[in-house]
Amino acid sequence: MVPKMNVSRIAIVGGGIGGLTAALALQHFGYRVSIFEQARELKEIGAGVTITPNAMHALNFLGTGERVASEAGPTEPYWIRHFQTGERLKLRANGADYVERFGADYYQVHRADLHAALVDAILKNDPDCVVLDHCFRSLTQEPDRVVATFTNGKSYSSDILVGCDGCASRVRASVFGDEAVNYTGQVAFRALIPMRDLPTSIEKMPFSMFVGRNRALLHYPLRHRTLMNVISVAREPAWQAEGWAIPATVDEFVKTHSDFHSDALDLIGAVSSATLFKWGLRDREPLQQYTKGRVTMLGDAAHPMTPFLGQGACLAIEDGMVLGRAFAAANSYEEAFHMYENARKDRANGAQLASRQQADELQGVTERGANPGVNAEERGLFRYNPVTVPLITAA
Repeated sequence: MVPKMNVSRIAIVGGGIGGLTAALALQHFGYRVSIFEQARELKEIGAGVTITPNAMHALNFLGTGERVASEAGPTEPYWIRHFQTGERLKLRANGADYVERFGADYYQVHRADLHAALVDAILKNDPDCVVLDHCFRSLTQEPDRVVATFTNGKSYSSDILVGCDGCASRVRASVFGDEAVNYTGQVAFRALIPMRDLPTSIEKMPFSMFVGRNRALLHYPLRHRTLMNVISVAREPAWQAEGWAIPATVDEFVKTHSDFHSDALDLIGAVSSATLFKWGLRDREPLQQYTKGRVTMLGDAAHPMTPFLGQGACLAIEDGMVLGRAFAAANSYEEAFHMYENARKDRANGAQLASRQQADELQGVTERGANPGVNAEERGLFRYNPVTVPLITAA
């Protein structure tokens, strides 16, 4: 496809899920991009990630959905369970009729598999589009370009720049000011367990979420039931360490959940410390303006998402898809940025705030105590289609 506008140099800072989707969407519509990633190797580690119908629309359109689905394997309904009694509080449906209702399916996929599918697609389009070992430092905007500088002393001039560098975004700080990135009072634990090592109680009910006082623990299989993904988020008033993959011990995981039902404790007991990590969840207020001049923000850099609605990766995928469509439809980058921001700001910022509220429900902070809350489907988030959502230019 031949681009409508004369924008030949697009810089994307950050090679995560959002940055890669934006790159793939822009490539699809004929634009050439350069992705600047601070790591020396373009890969994702992490563990499980939920890809719901709203995001699958974009992956299907961009040609990666089939691969993601094939590597994820089928999903099943999961039970919301009481953290102490194990009582089944509510059955959440995962998808038997989602294609009929929403036009796309629902998958739980290893983040590395999703990342690899996107990387392979963008490199197939342009083998030279990824620039590694470039940690963003600052930028300057000039009338006809934006110049990004990196901590290795190098710089790059582009027509526009997209900041996709996460919650603690340096691009956001450079453009909108360096406001604090706050610790949320939540510590997350994550682990992967080979399915052969699971206790019998978990084998019988592999999809569950335990909700309880100040904590919520979720587990579900990945990669055609060869791995069990475990993630728990607990309220902790103090947190000092930086980083999202700090090694943790099984003893501290057990201690944090010592009053949980025996099924949950059996699951935690099957974890190997070699695969157990923790990190403090951080947050910023959502941006009320995504764009300034020749720079716009995307994904967690614009609207950092906590994990309680399972929409962090999904919203970043939506952002990338809509940005690509905006550049296909607009006659100038200014118009494209208007289209993108107008389509995304209310939805993404609203979902960010809703995820905070859902944490209070799942972790029993509200008067109702620990409860299933209102999930992403019930909030109507699955009905959004980033491939067809109207794009308007009005500010």
